[in-house]
Amino acid sequence: MIRYAQPGIIRRDVAGLIKPPNREPISQSARRLLYAEQNGSMVPWDGDLVPYIHEPMDCLKSRQFNAVIFVGPARTSKTLSLIDGWICDTIVNNPADFLLVQISQDKAAEFSKKRLGRLFNASPEVRAAMSPRANDNNVHDKVFKAGNFLKVGWPSKTIFASSDWKYVALTDYDRLPPNIDGEGSGFFLAGKRTQTYMSSGMVLAESSPGFPVTDLNYRVSSPHEAPPCQGILSLYNQGDRRLFYWQCPDCGEWFEPDFDLLVWDVNIADPAKASKDVYLNCPHCKHSMSEYSVMPSGRALKLELNDRGLWIPEGCYADQNGELHGERRETRVASFWQKGPTAAFQTWNELVYKWLTAKDEYEKTGDIESLKTTVNTDQGKAFALPRKGDQNAQELMDRRCDLGVRVVPEWARFLTAAVDVQAGAKTACFDVMVLAWGPELEHQVIDRFKIEKSKRQDPDNPDKFVRVNPAAYLEDWELLINRVIQKSYELDDETDRRMPVLLTACDSGGEDGVSDNAYEFYRKLKGMGIARRFMLVKGRGSGPVIHESFPDNTKRSDRKARAYGDVPVYLLNTDRIKDTVSAALERPEPGRRYVWFPEWLSESFFDELLAEERTTSGKWEKISTRNETLDLFVYNWACIYKRKADQIADWNAAPPWALPINESSELIMHEGEALALPKRRRRRSSM
Repeated sequence: MIRYAQPGIIRRDVAGLIKPPNREPISQSARRLLYAEQNGSMVPWDGDLVPYIHEPMDCLKSRQFNAVIFVGPARTSKTLSLIDGWICDTIVNNPADFLLVQISQDKAAEFSKKRLGRLFNASPEVRAAMSPRANDNNVHDKVFKAGNFLKVGWPSKTIFASSDWKYVALTDYDRLPPNIDGEGSGFFLAGKRTQTYMSSGMVLAESSPGFPVTDLNYRVSSPHEAPPCQGILSLYNQGDRRLFYWQCPDCGEWFEPDFDLLVWDVNIADPAKASKDVYLNCPHCKHSMSEYSVMPSGRALKLELNDRGLWIPEGCYADQNGELHGERRETRVASFWQKGPTAAFQTWNELVYKWLTAKDEYEKTGDIESLKTTVNTDQGKAFALPRKGDQNAQELMDRRCDLGVRVVPEWARFLTAAVDVQAGAKTACFDVMVLAWGPELEHQVIDRFKIEKSKRQDPDNPDKFVRVNPAAYLEDWELLINRVIQKSYELDDETDRRMPVLLTACDSGGEDGVSDNAYEFYRKLKGMGIARRFMLVKGRGSGPVIHESFPDNTKRSDRKARAYGDVPVYLLNTDRIKDTVSAALERPEPGRRYVWFPEWLSESFFDELLAEERTTSGKWEKISTRNETLDLFVYNWACIYKRKADQIADWNAAPPWALPINESSELIMHEGEALALPKRRRRRSSM
């Protein structure tokens, strides 16, 4: 027996198809329709906690604009309020076809199942609007009783192509590809899809910044203009450029609560202790505010000031009564930019702690990733990549001083060497640099030379110079044993003692034949029992700073090098290590990681050292042809990472190979003497 719906139900559902849209502001409908997960259960959205998000939400239903751009840090409820709230309002109040673009297909499926699925089940009105047919509720495609369609997609040209959507939402915009399948940006493609609906179509893009500043010398025309960079901030600049302002409770002036206004005790080195007491100073009267202070209303300061805050467009200002004056930019894009201190679910203590720990990591390692992340996602700002600035070869040359000629300073703890393999008929050589390292990895250039002359003889002319050929002759590699690996340098104390090279890092790539000979040379050193003082390295553009690998080409017929999985090759993230080298060069005074240059170094040494520059993509690229010195610094740092010297927390309790000169068991009296193995000694406790 076939069962049909009752006539009254049919009439009600059909009426829903033709009823006019509900003009209720999204910030109001969300209180009824939107649910959020909290402690494992779904609870109604509390708009009172995030008053700054109300105006951007309501702009989504305004026919004054065809796009809304929201830039903000994490923990602001931007995705929940703008994306989820807009979807719920569209389903219940204004049925229309809606495209939501997530950053990937997997994220789209996860968002649909975990976020939207739970939300739709928790919200009675949304659940009632869903189609009763099971095949209308798929992971990526959802059809509702009113016939409107929700697509949960990902960035690809097929998602955008040949379909019209009244509403398109792009979430986490700066993590989408800048150019989707060669068709253009996600925002451009989304705008094309809503054009059919004219003034009633709407595009939303929300994200924290993710792209670096492209021009560090650019000066913005006003505080409301974002610096030049790709992504969400570029879209923000196309709009009316609204910033969120607070009114000072003391002087009544309006200001933007940026991270730069936060103050803490800069004399405390420990980030946890330094970030314990954080205040925000009014830029007008210097009134100091605590996030946890209680206002006369009985509410916490941040909640109170957020509730009374104003979105002020560029070209406008607010008087002390909160009335806007001035003329805003003429544009069809409503754009908003919120900064970290106003985020409802992130404290000022957390902001400062993350900044200090990331800054400390950068100063210790040269790694900028944590610093970039906290500026982008916590502070809500564009990140300016660290560069050499105005530093040039002449400035570094001016730091040269009389340090003796190829002698080891008294403060040195150990030596490392680096070898860059140069191929080519006219330029083949081994390029070598030796560094002395002291406490806190302060270091000095000890030696810089080339090995060009081979021991091989020309059979037609025994007196003729024969250039080394690392790609063709394994015997040429044997020159490295006495000239580098087992070389020692005299201490600068007139005791005739010498310090041997602790570890040598050597490039293993390049012209055909170089890798093969490098592997064979390592096997030879292993047979001689000195392989522990030598490491092969190879650069790559991603991954950890250093990673030990064992190349094995036995199953591949297209590889020429004979690699059997028995030779360790250390893969280096050269971009990150070059960040470290650059940071060390920028230190103007002796101390932690400072670089000392002896006066005998040539001008070409410094030209090669500054032969590359970090681009806005985060990659280092050549700006001149010769960069051997920079590469040699990178390989020397590889020795540091392999021996974990960068992890020595207390240089007064250093490992045996990094002890002070007068305690070291590594020193020898004559060059060529057998190297003494380090004897691990038990240090007495000072207690």
